[in-house]
Amino acid sequence: MELDEMAKTLVERLHLETNPVGVKLIKNEEDIPKDMKMITEPIRYCEMVQAARYRGETTLAKVDMHSCKGGAAGLGLMEFPENISSGNLYFSKLNKCETKEAGSKTVSSFPAMPAGSAVATLVAPLEKMTVKPDVVIFVGTPVQARRIVQAVLYEKGGRVNIDTAGIQSFCVDATSSPILKGDVNVSLGCDGSAKNSGLENDLVVVGIPFDVAEKASVVLAKKGEFWDDWMKP
Repeated sequence: MELDEMAKTLVERLHLETNPVGVKLIKNEEDIPKDMKMITEPIRYCEMVQAARYRGETTLAKVDMHSCKGGAAGLGLMEFPENISSGNLYFSKLNKCETKEAGSKTVSSFPAMPAGSAVATLVAPLEKMTVKPDVVIFVGTPVQARRIVQAVLYEKGGRVNIDTAGIQSFCVDATSSPILKGDVNVSLGCDGSAKNSGLENDLVVVGIPFDVAEKASVVLAKKGEFWDDWMKP
């Protein structure tokens, strides 16, 4: 399925109100698109996804243009800074854990990409991607997340294991986790993305490995309308 067709299917069958987003973690310098310009002002990764989702913007950025270093580390652009890996940020500043050790345990459990595994990120509306993305992300309602889970499981059945901590939603939960486990992941969001990128409190963030998203889109095209009709009184 072509990317523009996949994007159209996701929007129409899931009734998305904003763009589904494609993300490519670029592994080597020579793979960075020569016809695209890097951004010149640092922003957070969650803001990059939101810019693609809401405004159709494309963002190409190396680590120095990622203002959230926790996000950059989660994506494999760098090591986690000491104030994050030690748990101190979540303990003393954000008050998300009772002790620094508890914060460190949370960070060490992140399904983060290996440090140095990427040199840049490319984030764009799925329909505008010029390369095959690693992950497809959409922000939507629990019903929309439920539909994609059903589509993913349609062929072989089973269950989806959702992995989240209420921290680092766009970067770890919706990008690195789906890549590493090869399956869809649903994030409850995080306070950082809510505060800094405007993530709505009543929506969830869904990340799907590209190959999984492609197969699920075919299922949605065939079954999505029927599933909606079945729910109607």
